Amino acid sequence: MGVSSVATAVMGAGVIKASGALDAELQANIDTALAECAPQARLEVMARYFGNRGPTQEECAEQVGTDSQGRPVTRAMRLGEEQHHVALKCAEEKLKRLKPGGFSLMPRYRVNPQSAGAEYIPQEEVQVLLQQGRHAELRGTIEPDIVIHQQGKPHEVQDVYDFKFPCVNTGKVSPWRRYPTGHPYEDSNQGQVYARALGGTPARVQPHVGVVR
Repeated sequence: MGVSSVATAVMGAGVIKASGALDAELQANIDTALAECAPQARLEVMARYFGNRGPTQEECAEQVGTDSQGRPVTRAMRLGEEQHHVALKCAEEKLKRLKPGGFSLMPRYRVNPQSAGAEYIPQEEVQVLLQQGRHAELRGTIEPDIVIHQQGKPHEVQDVYDFKFPCVNTGKVSPWRRYPTGHPYEDSNQGQVYARALGGTPARVQPHVGVVR
C-alpha cells in the first residue's frame, strides 16, 4: 500500500477527538508503573558505563560521535537515548497488563498549525515515508513517548507521557524541551504543543522525581 492510499484509509478516522477520561484508579496505577520504569532504566544504563556512580557534568558534555547529518552527539544525548529504549520496553510490559490494546509507544501525530488540532499517522505510513527518504513530510509532527487511548484507537487520546532523563543525578524536575528557532513550534515547548494537539495535561516521568503534570 502506498503513502497516498494509506493516508486515504485513515482520513477522518485519525483525527483527534475528545475521549473519556481514565478511571482514577487506573491512572494512578499507570503513573506508578511508569514511575518505576524510569529509575530502573537509569540504573541499568548507568551501570553499563559507570558502575554504581553517575556521570559528571564534564562527562555528560563530552562529544561521543555525530549524527547522520554530521552534528555532534554528546554523552548526555547517547545516555538519554539508551535510557528511553530501556524505559519504553519496561513500559510496554507493564501497560500490556494494565491497559491491553489501549496504549501506543512513540506514535506520530500531524498537527494542523491553524486549528492546533492533530491527526494520528499510522505506523505503516510513517515507515513508508522514512523508507522513501521523505523525512521532510514528517516535519512538524509530534511523537510523544507514550499515549494512552481507547482500545485500538490511537486518535481517542486519554493521557500522554514523556520520559525525561537528565544526565547528572538531580531531584529537580526537568523542563519540557523547547523547540529551536526555525522549528514550526519555535515559540513553544513540548508540553504546550502536546496539550494543544492531544488535549489534557501531558505528564513527564523522571528518575528520582516520578510523574509530574
